[in-house]
Amino acid sequence: MKHICFFALLFSAFTTVLHAQETLIDTVYISDIRLKDAEKSQKIIRISKDELLNNPVNLSEVLRFQTPFYIRENGRGMAASPSFRGTTAQQTAFLWNGIPVNSLFLGQADVNNIGLLNYDHIAVKPGGGSISYGSGAVGGSVHLNNSLSFKKGFNGDLFAEYGSFETLNSSVKLNYNTDKVSFQLNTAYTESENDYDVPALQYVNRNGKYRQQSFGLSSGYRFNTGDVLYFHSQMSDGLQYFPVFFEEDTKTKYITQGFRSLLHWDHQNQHFSNHLKLAFLEEQFRHFADIEKTESTGSGGQLFMVKNDASWTRIKNLVLILQTEFQHQKAEGFQSGKSNPKRNLGAAALVVKKQWGKSIYTEGAIRKDFIENINSPLLFSFGSQIKAAPFYTIKLNISKNFRIPTFNDLYWEPGGNPDLKPEHSVQIELGNEFQYKNFTLEIVPYYLRVSDMIQWMPGNTIWTPFNTNEAESYGAEIYGNFFAKIGDHQLKLKSAYTYTQSKDLETQKSLMYVPQHKFSGTASFMTKFGSIFLQGMFTGLTFTSTDENRRTALNPSTVINAGVQITLSPHLQLGIRANNIFNEVYQTSQHYPMPLRNFGISLRSQF
Repeated sequence: MKHICFFALLFSAFTTVLHAQETLIDTVYISDIRLKDAEKSQKIIRISKDELLNNPVNLSEVLRFQTPFYIRENGRGMAASPSFRGTTAQQTAFLWNGIPVNSLFLGQADVNNIGLLNYDHIAVKPGGGSISYGSGAVGGSVHLNNSLSFKKGFNGDLFAEYGSFETLNSSVKLNYNTDKVSFQLNTAYTESENDYDVPALQYVNRNGKYRQQSFGLSSGYRFNTGDVLYFHSQMSDGLQYFPVFFEEDTKTKYITQGFRSLLHWDHQNQHFSNHLKLAFLEEQFRHFADIEKTESTGSGGQLFMVKNDASWTRIKNLVLILQTEFQHQKAEGFQSGKSNPKRNLGAAALVVKKQWGKSIYTEGAIRKDFIENINSPLLFSFGSQIKAAPFYTIKLNISKNFRIPTFNDLYWEPGGNPDLKPEHSVQIELGNEFQYKNFTLEIVPYYLRVSDMIQWMPGNTIWTPFNTNEAESYGAEIYGNFFAKIGDHQLKLKSAYTYTQSKDLETQKSLMYVPQHKFSGTASFMTKFGSIFLQGMFTGLTFTSTDENRRTALNPSTVINAGVQITLSPHLQLGIRANNIFNEVYQTSQHYPMPLRNFGISLRSQF
């Protein structure tokens, strides 16, 4: 399968003259309607497909270099977990077309097992979002979206890259649509021996290879201007070997398999709209304590979900939205310390939105979740946008959010605690957006407090989770964007800086893996002959223990990447990419250095 993308790419280079005649693009349908609504009172960071290909190795690199997220990664391409605004990986929600994909067992998403090149675009929303997305949307959310277009004919996007450490990344995306019907086929494959070394630390990434493949199919049918039915599905299969420090150590590996499907009916008329979703997700995990033997533990989970958003606009500039949701979750384990748990979840939310003239927008919402054997808090949110001046916009968002205990927290045997309460948080942020011609500056100070945090602690003989600590985070994010057109050329500058103070209120010590300072930025220059980009990331001192021990902390680092894309023909581009061009020695997780200078060369065909 790994050669399919190369053959398809070569084939496309010879057949670009046969590409379909371009027609006017009609409406583009995106499954996550709630994300669009959130943009009026919160910052949304959007990453296009072209920007994803600046970091095509994995999702960790995209989030690390193009967003304020801190990604803790046990070596390149290995198990990875995010931290945003000082929260944990379990307090970050990952959504696939608006459907949560965090693990039922751990409550978090392994960033490098989600995939990357199957999606049309990715969005990141800082701040709480439990009103729209339920459990886990505390510090922020990552949105992986597919879109369907109509009236565009036949088109495709083929990409293949080969790089250092025998790394292969490839994807194929084919679209065909008319004014009534839309189809999309996408597949992606990545693998790497990942056998890099860092001589300064006497480190070799032994047993670090990985492989991931995925296949997706989307289709849509437009009955009329107000009714569209569309379907998304995705299958994935991943393999990760876990690095060892010495050759004689026992080598382990981890296999994941997943299936996702979503049926979405979108209805709209002058005064009423309805968005109905039916989703089924399945995840399977198999762990091999010795790669030469059969699996030692395993587990699988299933999620069935029904979501509905009904909106009324009978009164001018006033929108009423009723959001309802039902989930059935179940799991089973194989020698994994878990029984076979099940639970049902329901939720209802009421959202009111009002536009006051041309300058003021407000929204308010409440939500109540109904979860078997768990007493969940009443959630609320309030948002506002004020156009204070032609160049200055204020955004305010206040919300209460939560995270329910995972299956591992409740049912792990021995040690699970069925009496756990949900974590809950209160957050406030105040966005200040300044815009002058093609330059935009956004300053977003925030405060977040989390209570009843779930923490596994040693008991008399075993580890058990308890609701213990409270934590608070505060700081600010600064985003800068600039665009200029110089003749036939284009210049784009994007940057993000975060200042974060995050402390355990009991110990008054900083939380682990939360750098106080982080900066990322990208400069791109595009011409008709190609493009060039320069990308940088600075990460400040990062503690790896709960006692702020500087001897074990990760040192500050600055990593620079660069790349060039050369237009060989109207439909074929050659890309050359260099990562960590100054050979910076850096880590995102203690004991696991990231690679030194490495390269990739790619071909991309769009037709």
